[in-house]
Amino acid sequence: MKWSAPGRTKRYNSSVTTTTGIEELRVELRQALDRGTAWLGAVADAPTVTEEWRAEAERDARLMRQLRTRAASSLINVALLGAFSSGKSFLLSGLQGKLDLLQETGSDGLPAEKFVGLLPSSPVPTTACPATVSPVDDTAGGPDAGGSGFLRVQFADAAENQWEDVGNSPAPAVVAAYAMQDADTSNRLRPHWNREVAEIEILVSSFRVPAKLYDLPGFGSPNAIHDTIVKQAMGEADCFIYVSHASRTLSENELDLIRTLYAHYRIYRKPVLWVLTAIDLATQLDHRNVPAWQATIDRNNAYLREHFTVDGRPDLDFFGAGFVPVSPASEVRAATFEAQGQTALARRQAAESRMDALRETLEALIGRGSGRYHLGKVADEARALLGPRVSLLGERLRTERLPIDELQGRLDALAERRRRVDAVATRLREELEGRLKEHVRRAARPFNRLAAHLHATLDDEIRATDVRRPVRVHQIQLAKTQALHDWIEAAPDGPARIWERQLRQFKDVVTDRVRAELGADDPATALPGYTFDINDLTMPRPRRNRSTVQDVLQRTAAFLGISAPIVATGTWIGGAATAGLVFPPAAAVLGISALVYLGIQQRKSRRTSLEVTQQEWIDELDVEAQQVRESFELAIGLQGMDVLDNLSDNLVRYADELDDAMDRVRDRMARPETQDQQALVDRLRATVEEGESVVATLRGLRAPREE
Repeated sequence: MKWSAPGRTKRYNSSVTTTTGIEELRVELRQALDRGTAWLGAVADAPTVTEEWRAEAERDARLMRQLRTRAASSLINVALLGAFSSGKSFLLSGLQGKLDLLQETGSDGLPAEKFVGLLPSSPVPTTACPATVSPVDDTAGGPDAGGSGFLRVQFADAAENQWEDVGNSPAPAVVAAYAMQDADTSNRLRPHWNREVAEIEILVSSFRVPAKLYDLPGFGSPNAIHDTIVKQAMGEADCFIYVSHASRTLSENELDLIRTLYAHYRIYRKPVLWVLTAIDLATQLDHRNVPAWQATIDRNNAYLREHFTVDGRPDLDFFGAGFVPVSPASEVRAATFEAQGQTALARRQAAESRMDALRETLEALIGRGSGRYHLGKVADEARALLGPRVSLLGERLRTERLPIDELQGRLDALAERRRRVDAVATRLREELEGRLKEHVRRAARPFNRLAAHLHATLDDEIRATDVRRPVRVHQIQLAKTQALHDWIEAAPDGPARIWERQLRQFKDVVTDRVRAELGADDPATALPGYTFDINDLTMPRPRRNRSTVQDVLQRTAAFLGISAPIVATGTWIGGAATAGLVFPPAAAVLGISALVYLGIQQRKSRRTSLEVTQQEWIDELDVEAQQVRESFELAIGLQGMDVLDNLSDNLVRYADELDDAMDRVRDRMARPETQDQQALVDRLRATVEEGESVVATLRGLRAPREE
């Protein structure tokens, strides 16, 4: 099976990693996490620790065990998209081997099949809220995720990331009561009857693919929270599966959704797998003796070739070989036949299902990069947990080693550095925000030419197109998306390339200013007892909650002077921020064309002349160019603000460490020399050395740096 799109999610420098190599990395990471967990357990009982330290160390140990679960389970995030009743939920259950076949008797008295999966599925729209199926490691503690998994729910009125447990192996009617729009809510737990569901998640400890699977209802939900969650999940996804049902071909109603997917592909280069499911329901032959599902694939592939082109030719990088036929139902039947001893029938059904080929494709994507990135992210988070504690113990070790007559000088030096950090932090932040604004403006200067470029590229095409017809509108929208992306991203002197250079320069400015203000040639020595790594300042920040994202958007827009409407409609930028992504500059393309098109459609009822409508499209290019500029500035501004927020966090953490170090010096000064002093030093030294060794291992496993 050949897929033209590269199996790489983030833009980073990385050699190709084989599946075997991924497994070796995973084993190494799990060993490091086990060592880190044991180390945290040991330091909870370290000499002279406080109750607060002990409680925090135990909390971090629990978080480390959660990271071990992540490292052992999901290596790829897959978002399933498609029209209503396309079979996404059914396919998801089948991919993880979670479909059961029941032999029932139909209303006509004849034998009938009933399939039961993790999520409800039926011929009518079902899953009204986003749903996730997440693999977990059943040896790492946590809820019982055996059987058909453990269901938990997040409600719309709950705090961000506040999940409520429903239980293990819930009955299908219970899952439906939470997932479906019009289900009987009396099947929920009583306290949940009258609450609105934001999303559901099912944790499974047995699975066929180490993948986190998102069942997404698509954009345009009447529930704003659902829309936000869908966009966030798309940001987190490593690849997409577009699901279509064998009983019907693609239609104009799906153009908007596929075009959104296309824009996502063009920007992030995330591969899209095209899957035609339920082929077992469309096996009748036509006049050419071709099964109906094959005819559907032919029409769907022709549809993609017609509507998604580059320079008049089909964009094969986007849809590759096109739709692949699968049948989860046939695979389940194969298992049933095998259990009945009907080996020949079982083999035939398994071959016809083609499900293993789809799983192999997902495994290949893991080996090509997403798995390495996933493991590196876990290593980064573990290092962020361990690093400060190792640093604090190292500072204690230095204090315990000092002779009594040198302690006062040490205390005075720490106090002076603490005063300097207080004096520097706010002023440095304000100065660097000003410098960031300069770098953003330099990257955005080419946008002065964007409107003219759009007019030169699109005016004649708009005048030659009946923009009152949805299919023709799609052609203009596609041409506009390609023109914007190529202008921003591809050109050597385009804004994206300029921003890459400006961001590197800005990082150098941050490094130089920290060195100058803290009085050292190297940031690591500028913060004694604390490893200050400039690369850590540009790592994706931890996932933010929705309210924090809006605050960051408003703050960034305010200091850049960006208009409020862009902030309000730019929540898709914030969606990537909540996912912890460093937002690529070209993502400014997303969303803007759709907004302009929507505005024209709203006025269309008052103006029906083709010439007037065409001129509206042409006039709106000027507005669109300005909106794209401001969205671009907001996106790259957020990138720079992440650097500054990380710097601020580092300085706050360092100030806390200095306070702790001074307390330790005072405690040491209050204690007379004893014969146990050397034993204390030896114990601390062994503990610090083990912690530093674990941190070094995790640093070697860090996520590949994005370009």
